[in-house]
Amino acid sequence: MRFIDRTVATIPANTAGIKRQYHDIAYASGARHTLDIYLPNEGSGPFPVIIDVYGGGLYFGQKSSHKLEPALQLLAQGYAVVSPDYSLSTQGRFPVQISELKAAIRFVRGNAERYHLAPGKIALMGESSGAHLAVLTAASEATGALDNGMGDYPDISSKVSCVIASYGPYQFDQFAAQFQLLGMTPQFAETGQADSFEGVMFGNHELTQIPALVHQADPAQYLTRETPPLLLYAGTADAVVPYVQSFNLAAQAMTVMGESRVALHIVEGAHHGPADFMTPEIVNQRAHWLAKWC
Repeated sequence: MRFIDRTVATIPANTAGIKRQYHDIAYASGARHTLDIYLPNEGSGPFPVIIDVYGGGLYFGQKSSHKLEPALQLLAQGYAVVSPDYSLSTQGRFPVQISELKAAIRFVRGNAERYHLAPGKIALMGESSGAHLAVLTAASEATGALDNGMGDYPDISSKVSCVIASYGPYQFDQFAAQFQLLGMTPQFAETGQADSFEGVMFGNHELTQIPALVHQADPAQYLTRETPPLLLYAGTADAVVPYVQSFNLAAQAMTVMGESRVALHIVEGAHHGPADFMTPEIVNQRAHWLAKWC
């Protein structure tokens, strides 16, 4: 079955024990431009912020799903969590999602006092396609690229302090070659074709036919010494996105940004999805990274 043919039931995140929640706040006009805010149960703030970007191949997903739970684990460390919706591929052509996330960042910074948030301490966190969006949003901000000025706060910065990205796709035209290199069979046979999730993301094109669009989507093209520090994760058993994608991005980022500002964890035996990336060890690594950079 193709990725886009699946029936994906939304499993909501478990937020029952979170005392302070704000839902469906518009960060810009239009559909899918709302966000939710979750505050730690203890303290009055201002709280450093994690803006979490869910995955789903830009084809599935919503802000209240269980994919939020890795970020919610960090509430106990004193971080507020913000979960924005954004346009899926059937609703808005890439790269509009980058403008949407930058609008969400500006909204959070512009309304920080109202929601007890620290405007100078905002991190991005994402998984799968959300990891790609998070890294690309952070990296392109320094160059002024991929931003249409959406929202009511165009004069407020959309810069973030750091990024945590798990099992993201970054070199979209390299999936098939990388799976072959690893000796792995991709979970979805259409990988790299026009009807793959990545093909749909680029307007139903085979990836080898659109080098300019693939280049535009590669976060490595925007890296500078000022790119926010990156913490990257990937799993060796991932049959959706080859873990080599994260390895390559980390190597490129270390060259441009310096090794102290980039960290990569390849998790042995980990599959695609949040389940294998919520261990106490990984939570502690993420908390340490945030404490150091955010």
